[in-house]
Amino acid sequence: MRPLHLSLLLAGALALSGCASLSKDQCLSGDWQQIGFNDGTQGLPSEQLQQHAQACAEYGVQVNFDSYHLGRSRGMLTYCQAENGFHQGRAGKRQNAAACPPNLQADFMAEYHRGYEIYGMESEIANLRARLSSNDSAIRSNNRRINDIRNALDRSDLGADIRKNLLNEFNRLVNDNNSLSRDNDYLRRDADRRDELLHLRLRDFGR
Repeated sequence: MRPLHLSLLLAGALALSGCASLSKDQCLSGDWQQIGFNDGTQGLPSEQLQQHAQACAEYGVQVNFDSYHLGRSRGMLTYCQAENGFHQGRAGKRQNAAACPPNLQADFMAEYHRGYEIYGMESEIANLRARLSSNDSAIRSNNRRINDIRNALDRSDLGADIRKNLLNEFNRLVNDNNSLSRDNDYLRRDADRRDELLHLRLRDFGR
């Protein structure tokens, strides 16, 4: 076990801001092997220990370096499995393959890159769907205004200038809706095409 002053030096050197990496109860429990294991299964970098040292220094708790690194090494064995590499990539997360054992590193990275390819394809589809939703919302808003203008144009006491302005707005909204509808036709076709490519790629990966 390292002396307390070394832990404090590490914490002070880091000088991180934001939420503490560990709670008071976690620090006081002193289960550093479990803390290290949890960090390892998430693929967190070894520098995470410095954040823990900073968090626990407030409560006068010192880090057990050896227990932490033992737990983290065991946790990394879980993190570095090829299947997890795929999931990490598909979630768009950064990988920490450098900490993986050499015998697991290559398979982990291969699956990570596969997963990240799927992440990119799914992100593009999601962006297209989001644009579709935004266009649909704009069309509905325009239609509500178009109905209001129709009702206003039915009034017999409407001034000539006001009527002219309303007609111009009406035409602009109709043209806008036509443009949005054409855009949606393209977006739907593109999204559907990318969906097909995604399913083919997943099938290529045996998923």
